[in-house]
Amino acid sequence: MSFDFILPNPFLSLFRGKMSSITSIPAADPQVSKILSIIAAYRYRSENVPDRFSTFIPQLEKQLDKVVAKGEPVEFILPAFPFKAPAEGKKSKTLGQLPDKAEEIALQTLDGLADSITDIYKPGANVIIVSDASVYGDLLQVSDADAYEYQSELRNLASSLGLKHLKFVRAGTLAGTVSKDAQTLEQYSAQVRKTRRELDTTFAEEVDANRDENIKATSKHYDTALPTKQDPAAFKAEMLKRGKAFAKLIESTSSSYVRLSIHESNNVGKITLDLFTPGTNPDFVTPWHGAVAVMADASVRIVDASKIDKNKFDTATNAQGRPWLLREKSDLFNWGGMKLDFEPLYPCGMIVKPRHGSGPYKFEDVDMQHVRRLALSTAPLLLRGFSMEVQKEVFRAKANELGEIQMWPFGDIIEIRENPGMNMNNVLTNEAMPFHYDGVFKTVKDEKTGEAISVPPLFQMFRNRAAAQQVGGLTLFSSSRNMIPLLGPDTIPLADLKKLKWKTFTAANPQFGGSELVLPFIAPHPETGVDTFRFHEPWPAEKCIGATSEPTIVEVPGMDAEKGEELCEKLTGLMYDRRVTLRHQWCEGDFIFNDNATTHHTRTAFESGHRELWRVHVN
Repeated sequence: MSFDFILPNPFLSLFRGKMSSITSIPAADPQVSKILSIIAAYRYRSENVPDRFSTFIPQLEKQLDKVVAKGEPVEFILPAFPFKAPAEGKKSKTLGQLPDKAEEIALQTLDGLADSITDIYKPGANVIIVSDASVYGDLLQVSDADAYEYQSELRNLASSLGLKHLKFVRAGTLAGTVSKDAQTLEQYSAQVRKTRRELDTTFAEEVDANRDENIKATSKHYDTALPTKQDPAAFKAEMLKRGKAFAKLIESTSSSYVRLSIHESNNVGKITLDLFTPGTNPDFVTPWHGAVAVMADASVRIVDASKIDKNKFDTATNAQGRPWLLREKSDLFNWGGMKLDFEPLYPCGMIVKPRHGSGPYKFEDVDMQHVRRLALSTAPLLLRGFSMEVQKEVFRAKANELGEIQMWPFGDIIEIRENPGMNMNNVLTNEAMPFHYDGVFKTVKDEKTGEAISVPPLFQMFRNRAAAQQVGGLTLFSSSRNMIPLLGPDTIPLADLKKLKWKTFTAANPQFGGSELVLPFIAPHPETGVDTFRFHEPWPAEKCIGATSEPTIVEVPGMDAEKGEELCEKLTGLMYDRRVTLRHQWCEGDFIFNDNATTHHTRTAFESGHRELWRVHVN
């Protein structure tokens, strides 16, 4: 029997209603509609430029329709990743000349866009990254050697991350002015000179920024982004002229490419993307103009490194000793003499591991109050590279140090593995699970009303005992911190969602269930008070495979059934969004501490191999 895990179409309902307003073209192919909805969900809407994406839909739809009719992959093209912005004197916006954590996150975002389409369209999708180093390098006085090394390391980074949907090409190769990408610096310099000649002759065109809304936005951006020059107006004009020539070069290569951009735009002709996770890039900085900063509260911000107080930050390095990210000095990252690295996971959470050349450290020696504080600030919190005696007594003792253990009819620690003899719905099967938060169906009776009250635990504490499965078995963690910023006109505004509740029911088993519950979508965090999203993915009977699996019914009181179902689809889609959800592949020995009030989680199906976790709930 196959248990291939197919994610639900995560974005289709986000765009429902938009297509019906377009009457000048036939109804879209369902596959095209799905792809279009994903593109719509990823687009960046600037506060400085009106979003006119709806007017671009007919053209984009026709373009995608041709691709889908041929059964070809969707090909995005993005001119970007030239080199790190050059320093001005002692001021540098970045941490160095080579790719760092900022590029890593950006590449993962782009790969996630294509991967989302691959979920629902078998031929898949790719993002073609065309470096614009040859376009701007001479104007910004960046050497060919620096640009070539940056691009080489960028490709190495994508390969090391296992990103399957990214392709790299240089402008000359794309345009056909050279036969293949350069393999040496000497070849690269020769190709750059040839490309620039083409840009300054064949594709050259005078630019009037006031005649084009998107060029005007780029021009305004250049007013603050470009280095200081004696004649700033002339310098900006040169940059805009080269940029226009580059755009014409790209347009001349293929009509099937979906053009992406990192510049603010009206989303007509090209789709603007924010390359970073929701809520982390308020100034709309690009990876080559900024750096990743882990703040004192463990939140992530993309910053101009020249504008921060360097005395308040440490520069963390990667395994190769390269400057990688900034970390604000904080007791959250001081774990009693242990030399540790604290690095954000994509798109949420953090990994803590012994620094290269340090350790090994025993889990028994970890201060659990440090863990608790950090786990409340970033979720999930992964500890990797810590040893522990394989005894439940040790695991239980450390859980007690974290907080008060929440008991269940089975006790405190559960071994999560295939165990069809124990009836816990789909928890102990190998099938896919719905997104949920633990304990939603664990209830106590209200002494006054007699109604069932949901009493979910605050923390999940996991220890991986075995992770030998070859395919599947991922745990997905969906973060409220990432999801809430994505609420808006295409889904539902946060203010409107706060007014609504959801009703849910699943059949009773010896551990939980049997009570109908009505709960708010948005609830304050029990310790921090911040808004958190609360929900359970609807799970119909046809998705239940195991003998003990039961459906979960979800409705929206006060909303007619069709609209309620549509809202649930939209919210479920956001939970699966690659910018919201960490897709964690367990390694033997992993510890995860997860804030159950901030996140939802699920498991993908798996077929072979022994998968076993110890889990305990803590308040």
